[in-house]
Amino acid sequence: MNPVELPAGFGQTRGSEHEVWFSSDGRAIKATHPGEFGRLFGPDRFATLDQYLERIRLTVELFGLDWQIHGLHGSGRNSRVVTSQPIFLGKPATRQEIADFMLERRFVLHRTRFGDVWYRSEDSVLVADAEPKNVVHGVDGLAPIDVIVCRPSSELLSVAAIINV
Repeated sequence: MNPVELPAGFGQTRGSEHEVWFSSDGRAIKATHPGEFGRLFGPDRFATLDQYLERIRLTVELFGLDWQIHGLHGSGRNSRVVTSQPIFLGKPATRQEIADFMLERRFVLHRTRFGDVWYRSEDSVLVADAEPKNVVHGVDGLAPIDVIVCRPSSELLSVAAIINV
């Protein structure tokens, strides 16, 4: 992955996974916190670099989000993945709107000990953290801007009581 620089100064906002800058070209520049690569669903809460990159790929593939990977900033324990996506100025989606959105895409809601998740067995895709803060209204409907998407192992599905193996 290419080395990249961060925008100058501190980000305009900070969440549990990213520091975010808003660029003049209408994009949100996101950098994971130093030494971290986002969150996971399940007992292991922190993603590896490969898991985070897969999350981005699946989000783009499933939901059409224009989430671009720019590269890595820093090295070793200070590494940060730098990405960008459009700035969405719409309001957060309601829980019912999110449910309707996920059901239209054939996901089934599961309440697990690790939190609520949406799972689609036909392609073994799991979506976690589909909360109003992470799904907003965009020009073309709802935009999942920061959900956790993965293809979970059968072991994780069993531990989370989504399937019995």
